[in-house]
Amino acid sequence: MNNLKGELSVMNNLGIKPNYAALGRKYGMDWRTVKKYHNGYEGRKATRNKKSKLDEYKTEIADKLTIKRITVQGVYQFMLKKYGVERIGSYSNFNRYVRANELKPKTKTEGHPRFEKKPGEQAQVDWKEDISIANKYGEKFTINVLHTTLKHSRYSHLDMSIQKRFDDVSRGLINSFMKFGGVPKELLFDNMSTVANTNIKPKRPTSAILQMSKDFGFKVKLCKARRPETKGTVEAKNKVIDWVRAYEGEFETIEELETIIESINKDMNITINQETDMSPTALFYKEKEYLQPLPHKSIIDTYLTPNRYKVSSEALIRYGNSRYSVDPKLIGEEVTVDLLDNKLYIYYNGKLVTFHQLNENPINYKKEHYKKLMKGKVDEKEMVSVVNDNLETMDKLLSSRKVNVSEKAAVKSEEALIAYINQSKYGRWVINNYAHLSMADRLVFIRGMNEILPYVADKEKFISHIKVSMKENLCRSIALDCWIHDLTCMDDSSCILTQKGFEYFKKKYKKEIDVLLNDMAEQAKKEAIESNKRIDEYIQSNKNNEYTCIPPKDANELPFS
Repeated sequence: MNNLKGELSVMNNLGIKPNYAALGRKYGMDWRTVKKYHNGYEGRKATRNKKSKLDEYKTEIADKLTIKRITVQGVYQFMLKKYGVERIGSYSNFNRYVRANELKPKTKTEGHPRFEKKPGEQAQVDWKEDISIANKYGEKFTINVLHTTLKHSRYSHLDMSIQKRFDDVSRGLINSFMKFGGVPKELLFDNMSTVANTNIKPKRPTSAILQMSKDFGFKVKLCKARRPETKGTVEAKNKVIDWVRAYEGEFETIEELETIIESINKDMNITINQETDMSPTALFYKEKEYLQPLPHKSIIDTYLTPNRYKVSSEALIRYGNSRYSVDPKLIGEEVTVDLLDNKLYIYYNGKLVTFHQLNENPINYKKEHYKKLMKGKVDEKEMVSVVNDNLETMDKLLSSRKVNVSEKAAVKSEEALIAYINQSKYGRWVINNYAHLSMADRLVFIRGMNEILPYVADKEKFISHIKVSMKENLCRSIALDCWIHDLTCMDDSSCILTQKGFEYFKKKYKKEIDVLLNDMAEQAKKEAIESNKRIDEYIQSNKNNEYTCIPPKDANELPFS
């Protein structure tokens, strides 16, 4: 270009009119372009201040990239889902934009040797632990993701769990085997406490994972200490799980978070892998032929459904004295539950489907479950108001069913006594047994209860104590039983009776108490004599020892003597 400009300059100085067509052929350009240069055109600037279509999202991208351990790919996938490829563009352009604007700090990584496995030969397993993420209402969830990746194809399965016990590991592995359609010959694990016994050297697999390996037909292999690169495939793909961090504040329920992870898993398996230059899904199409078959369903069920709860026609399961909802599509199916931090997590076929905060409400529906249950039964226009009104009524059931009966009121009638007992969490057993008593036995029970009720200090301790007394003699002597209980209490907070009641029954049952204390003293003396006899025998057998410790032997210095 400079040669053209120079030639045009010489012609101008000599007063020669340029032949635009001839110069165009000479410099390989259109004659009109030559003319533009002759008329003073300087050409395009070396750099252009062109705006990017990503500029309007710059702040949001920068915010997402501040999330701990987030990746550029993770933010890109999130933005793609939220705004579409037309507005976000390709990943290469997105990554270029992030680098050009220095939105992500650089990180230094160490190299390690690479190795490969044949199809179906190995899967690598690792936890992505304690991912803390908040929903749009600020509620914090701490989840774990078990990541299982087939080494040959890089095809993977993500399984979300709340805890990290062996039950969670086995469930996650089985879910991956079922997704793969078979079992790899070998599983490579990191130092999971549920899989590797690290208290011994060299470390060994736990008995639980060894038993599972026999049931499913795979070998257990453990990574070498401080050598995470031996399972580099799953470690590299674990970075992809950080895509979930971009959804901070973008979801409502844990079910929605589960769906997000499933969507991320699908994208992971479709996206071209940089190592193989192929989609994991494409390579898996061949690798699945080399996997071993799954064991019989009866073996799988022993791991997935240890404690089963059947979903009723009302889309509820009973746990304790309360019932909790699941999606109505699970009506008639069996689910399992897990309890953590006063929350009830519900699983179906090893997949987390919902959770509830444990409480004393007799019925606990989630709005989305109840709405699905009401679909087709209520006009769509009235759906919201009907659902809200019904759920509000059910939430008030606990308070509306509470009956507050004092010890003083409980002695006035049979109905009042039953209402008093029913207030306790232990009362259900007592009332069910009372219902099967004869009329004569009921009178014995009521008389025993009426005697002690005015002197009860702790209702819950008292009613829990009724169970034993009711079995023995229908609470005929429950006042004396409770007095003896309080006699051995270490402090007042453990006592059933008031101080007034304790003194009252001490006088009323003086004769029985004296006999009891004498029996206790006699028994203590016999035990002391027997103990001293054994000590004497021990001393005789060890009389040549230099040091001998001889405890006191005075059997008269005993309690109740």
